[in-house]
Amino acid sequence: MKKIILILTLCVAFAYGESSFARECVPCHRQKDISLQKVFMDALLVYGGKENMKAGLAYYFRNPRMGTSVMDEDFLQKNGIKAVTKLSPEIMDEALEEYWKIYTVMGKLR
Repeated sequence: MKKIILILTLCVAFAYGESSFARECVPCHRQKDISLQKVFMDALLVYGGKENMKAGLAYYFRNPRMGTSVMDEDFLQKNGIKAVTKLSPEIMDEALEEYWKIYTVMGKLR
């Protein structure tokens, strides 16, 4: 029964063309008025590149702590530490890949 529900959920998501990033990340950021672009730029400054950034953010989402956040102290005091993610590693990787594609400027400048 769980497999059927999972398959139906995935079919609905694909039918509407909604990415993992749009489904799992964007709504919370919109609700809390947290700029995904600002978070991206802060993370990029800390991690320096795509693979390090994806790995660092994935680690943070599974082990959120003040010391592992890329955000400044004021931001953390206002918004707090993110709750531990419930996303599977596959969904998280897909969402982080989409996040990278949307916000990176590398290869987009002429």
